[in-house]
Order: sequence, then structure tokens, then C-alpha cells
Amino acid sequence: MEIKRFSPAILKLFIPITILFITLFLFPAATSASQLVLNGDFRRDLAGWKTSEPSRGIETTWDTAGHTGAGSVQFKVSGRQIKGTLNATQQVATRIRAGSKGTVEFAWKKDWSTTLPLVQRIYVELIKPDKTTVTMWADKTVLNNNVWVSSSVDVTKFLNQDGRYALRVGADFGNGNAGAATTYAWFDNIRLNIATDLSTRPKTSLINPVGIKKLVGKYYPVGGVATDDVGIEKAEVAIVRLSDATYWNGNSWVKDEFWSRASITSGKGTRRATWSYLWPLSTSDGAGFKILARSEDVAGNSDVFPTESTVQVDNVGPTGSIHIKNTATYTNSGQLHINIDVKGASMMRFSPDNGITWTTWEKFAATKIFTMPKGDGEKVVSAQFMDDSENRYQISDSVVIDTTPPVTRHVFPGADTRRVPPSASISVTFYESMNPSTLKNNGTEQGSTIYIKQGSRWVMAKASYDERTKVAKLIPDAPLDVGTTYTVYLTDGIRDVAGNTLASNFSWSFTTTGFYRSSFKGTIGSEGGKLEDGNRTISLEVPQGALSADTVIAVEELRDKRVPQMTGLTRYSPVYQLTPDQLPLSAPATLRIAYKPNEVPDPTALRLVSYDNQQQKWLPVPDASIDLVNKQVTAPISRLMMIAITAKDDASAPATTIMSPMGAAQLTGRLYNIYGLSTDNSGISSVEVAISRQSDRAYWNGTDWQNSEAWVKARISAKKGRSSVTWYYSWTLPEDKYTEYQIRARATDSGGNVESSPSFVQVRLKGN
Repeated sequence: MEIKRFSPAILKLFIPITILFITLFLFPAATSASQLVLNGDFRRDLAGWKTSEPSRGIETTWDTAGHTGAGSVQFKVSGRQIKGTLNATQQVATRIRAGSKGTVEFAWKKDWSTTLPLVQRIYVELIKPDKTTVTMWADKTVLNNNVWVSSSVDVTKFLNQDGRYALRVGADFGNGNAGAATTYAWFDNIRLNIATDLSTRPKTSLINPVGIKKLVGKYYPVGGVATDDVGIEKAEVAIVRLSDATYWNGNSWVKDEFWSRASITSGKGTRRATWSYLWPLSTSDGAGFKILARSEDVAGNSDVFPTESTVQVDNVGPTGSIHIKNTATYTNSGQLHINIDVKGASMMRFSPDNGITWTTWEKFAATKIFTMPKGDGEKVVSAQFMDDSENRYQISDSVVIDTTPPVTRHVFPGADTRRVPPSASISVTFYESMNPSTLKNNGTEQGSTIYIKQGSRWVMAKASYDERTKVAKLIPDAPLDVGTTYTVYLTDGIRDVAGNTLASNFSWSFTTTGFYRSSFKGTIGSEGGKLEDGNRTISLEVPQGALSADTVIAVEELRDKRVPQMTGLTRYSPVYQLTPDQLPLSAPATLRIAYKPNEVPDPTALRLVSYDNQQQKWLPVPDASIDLVNKQVTAPISRLMMIAITAKDDASAPATTIMSPMGAAQLTGRLYNIYGLSTDNSGISSVEVAISRQSDRAYWNGTDWQNSEAWVKARISAKKGRSSVTWYYSWTLPEDKYTEYQIRARATDSGGNVESSPSFVQVRLKGN
């Protein structure tokens, strides 16, 4: 092993450092036996010194000329026969124990000008804890020694009290009769040194708290151990609030230093004693505190330096609120979406029964999906939140769960009521609160949930809802026709405040009072003629030569059951029967039918239709045109017919998506469920699926393969007529494996519109 040699220079440095280390380790009291408790160097100003109220003529200032450095305190009286007394006091920073040894050291000088002063006294005083004052040093000689003098005074005999001492320096001057007399005194480098014998002092240790960062609860037992060679008499605790350096006095926080007496729990008077102090913790969220502890032995000696520990007190739990379904009052689902606005939480748990049972603790999150027990009614959800210090906070929110579809309690006019006044308003009373925004009439059958029609003819009306009475009203824009049957419709778009839809579409009919007379007729012969009603809602002009002889031509407005059903159409005029029915005309007659602009959302969508008895359906009249200026529809007709103005209920086709299988899938097994989703603004009535074999372009018809295109009907999972439905088709997979197939799906809506671009996927069959 190589032995390294050190240079002589390093050895010269190493030896004294080693001696210093051994001295500190073996004789720790030697390094701290003298404690400097006050420093008055006056290097910058008089900060820390409190000046007394001066008598007339004397002043004290900070003088830049010092004893060994820049700065000292100066007392000065100027002027003929001027007197003055003034002093400056500084509190000793550290408590001094009775029986301590010490000295006060300072530098001073004095001077005068022109003539000798009549009175000259400068002094240094010690103020004891009981506020008594002793003069430790004074100079009264009337001699000019304008040089700095260093002095040291033993003050041990004055240190006979426990507590906070103060030093005071001052001057008392009186000038003579000279015209420019001035008397000066200076003090600098003031030192108070306290010598303490550490070997006879007790030692105090903290056991609680040790290593605890945060304290919680209403009280905390501060505790520890004190040891001493002659025996422990008492222990004290001081608690300092770090935010403002105030002390706890047992009841409140005060500025002056305060020590609370701790209880000696065991070993009083012996060499080892345990002690405790019950600290009432303040309400705070992580505030910092310093705990100091000291003890006193039976001889009156106490610790030189109190033991201390810094802690935080956290007695403030999380705060905030929870909201079920964005502050909703009602919901139709037992799965509650809870929004959580709570600060300071790390864990949370929930109760469905007002705190009787709880879920397990889980990590804090801003939202929670919580499932309530089954059953309608008001439900209370309680939530507890806990922070890292295990402070808890509990809050609740309530919601009414309502899963029952709303039903009507009363309708007016009643179903099948006759002789209803044409000016009557229509009303529906519900058993529960409804969502007003879902009771609407926007002039179209697709967008309205409560509306009135005369047969298939739309009647313009306004909808309203009164929450107080739970009544929805439908008020027609104009009085109803006399002697006419009307039907009121309610759709499942109506919802209660919980979001439940009407159980099903609902309608009822009533008939207004009076007798409606709408028929008129006239004779039109070979010379032609014009037939027109009194209100000019319809006119028929037959040209010359259209009829070979005089013919009685009648125009009759049809009502109620005499009007053939219109599917997917809304009627915007009366239905007129032109007779003799199907009478051919050798020349086209001109037909004009007026419409009411306030009842027609889009006049450009109107069309003239006639009823075909053989096909039993309404068909468009060729060459009809819309006269927007005169608000009528005009068409040349070659025969007499049943005719009306209509518009399609829904001009938009539905949309379908195949959810399974996905594209390029490989299907196995014997039976495969094809399913998907279809949507439409007015409602889905049916869904069809087409399966074609790519090898020969054959189509599956449900039982076999055929050459022509075939569509098989899918089963709708939800109720028909809804705007969004799911569907499925169970396909029995063929035996030919490893063959490609195309699957298409299309929907038909309630207005008869068929999807024009069906959704499709390509799949393969694979053997098991």
C-alpha cells in the first residue's frame, strides 16, 4: 500500500484545524460559554435604539466619526446657558438568567468649546426585567479628553433577575455663559457579554412533535423530556406563529414573548422528567408554527438555548359543492352524472342513503357516475371528501328521479265532442311538470309536437305552456270552420322535466258547431263558362267546345271520412270534388285553387294532387304551377276529379350506418346478426337489408338466392317512428366459404322517403 506524504505547508494548516476540531468535540461548552446579547456599533444609524423625549437644547444624532469604524452616537448641547438631558435605550435581544456573569464594554469621549460647562455627566445604565434602573458607569469630570477611551465594567452583581434586560446611554449637560458654548459626548462599540456555565444547565428535548410535518385535530399534546444533574423543577413551552411572529398566551396571540407552563407528568425533582402541554390547535390550512421548549432545575438554572421544532397545522378540510346533472331538479335515469367543484381534496366517497352506507374511498376526480337504487322519487346523494391530512368535508345534493312517461290528465274539447265553438282554444292538462321547450308548434308537422289538422289540412296555431296549472294550450290563428271535424295531435317529442317522452303519439278529434255548406253548382254548355265560389277560393273555367251539351257541373268541398287518406302529405286547401266525376273534357279547363299564406311554411313546395280511384292514391296533377302573386295554384285539367293543394311532410331521406360487421370482416359460424343505426328528422318506419353474392351477383331473398335485386326486412329494436332507431337482421350464413359478399342497408321514413344511397360493407365467409 502506498503511503502518501503531505507537504510541510499542508501539515502546518492541518495541525491547528485538528486541534480546533478536538476542542469543539471534547469541550463543547468552551465555544459557547460567552454569549454576546447586544451590539451597538452604530455603523449606519441609530436603528434599534429608542431615544427619550429630549429636554430643551439637547439633541442626539448619528455621527459618521466612530471609534474603530464609521459611526457613533453623539449627544450635544449648544448655546449660552443651555441645559439638556437625553438618553437612548436598546432592549437586550436574549433573556438573561439570574446568576449569570457578564461585562459591558464600550468606547467613549467628550469635548467642549469656548468655556467650561457648568454641568457635565455622561453615563451607562442597566434596566432590569422589573424595570428598575442601575447606573453601571458614569463620568462627571469637567476635563476635555477629546480622544476615544475603551471601558469595561463588570455587571455580574446586577444580573440578579430572570428576563429581558436593556442598556441605556445618556448625557446631562449645562453650558456656561460663553456666546458659542457647545458640549459633546460620544458612545460607540457597546457590547454586553454574558458568561454562562453550560455544564450546570438542564437540557430539554422534544418528543412530540418530531418528524411530523402537519398537525391535525382540535388539540395536540406537545411533550418531551428534560434532564439535569440536580433535578428538574419545571418546563415551559412557547409557540410562535411564523406569519406574524406572535406568541400564544393560552387564549390569544400576542406580540410579546410568552412561555406557557407545561405539566410535569413524571420525574419532577429528579434528574429525568417528562412533561406535556396540550396545545389547542388553530384553524388553519398549512400555517407554520415554531414550538420552543425549555426547563428549569431546582437551583433555578435553565437551558441556554431552548429546543425547537417547526410544524404546520392543517385543520381546514376541503371545500366546495357538488351538482347532480348540472344542477337539474329532475332526471329520468338512476345513473347520476355528478359534477364536483371541490378544492383541496385527494380522496372521495359517496352515499345513496344520506350517509347510512358509503362507497369505498377513491381518488378525487372532477366528475362521478353514481348509480342510485331503483325507484322513483326524491333522492339525496351525500359525498365526503378528504385531504392529505385526513380532514373531511361532507356535502349533499338532491334530485327527483322520474322514469315514468308523462300522461295527459284532461283534454279540451273532449274526445269526440260535438258543437264546439269555432273560437274555442284547445288545451291539454298533464299530471306532472313538463318541459316547455318540447311543447311547440312551428308550422310544420315535422317540427311540431302539438298541432291541429282538419283531415290532412294543416291549421296554423300557436302553442304555450303554463307550469302553474301544468296546462298546454293550442290557439288557432283564426276561428275554426263551423260544422267541421278537427284532430289534435301530440307526439312523443313532448317530454316532462325529467326527460321522459310521451308514452306514444296521441290524438283526439272534435267537431265544431253549425252546419257547413260548401256545395255550389252551375250549368256549363258547349259555349263554355266559369264556376266560382263566393270567397274565390276555387274557380273553374271551361273553354268553348269542351262540352258537347249543357252539363250541370258541381264543386263540393269534402270533409272528414269522405276525404281519402293522405300518407306523407299535408293538405293546405280544402279537398274539392268536381262532378260529374271523371267527366272527360275535349279541351283543357283552367282550375285555380287559393291557399292561405299564413298556413304555408314554404309556398314553393306546394303541389296540386288528384285522387286516382283505380290506384287508390293521390297523384300529382301534370303542368300545375304556383302563382305566388295571387297566392293560388293553377293547372289545366282534361277531366273532372277530386283535387287539393298539398306538400310533402318530409322531403329529406333518412341515413343508415351499418355497425356490424365492419368492412373487410371475416364471418364465421352459422348465424350472424347484422345490425346498425338509422336516423331521420321525422322518424323511421322500416329498414331493409340487401345481401349480394359477388361471385354471381345473386341476391338473398331470406330463403334462397335469386338473380334480381332483393331486399329483406330488418327488425327494428326500438319503437318505430322515432328519429333514431337501432335494427338488426339475422343472416343464416351459406355453406360456400371464402366467398365475398356485399351487404347494403337502407331506411324508409314516416313520410315515405327511401334512402337513395344505402350504406354498404364488403365481407368474406371463412370456414370454422
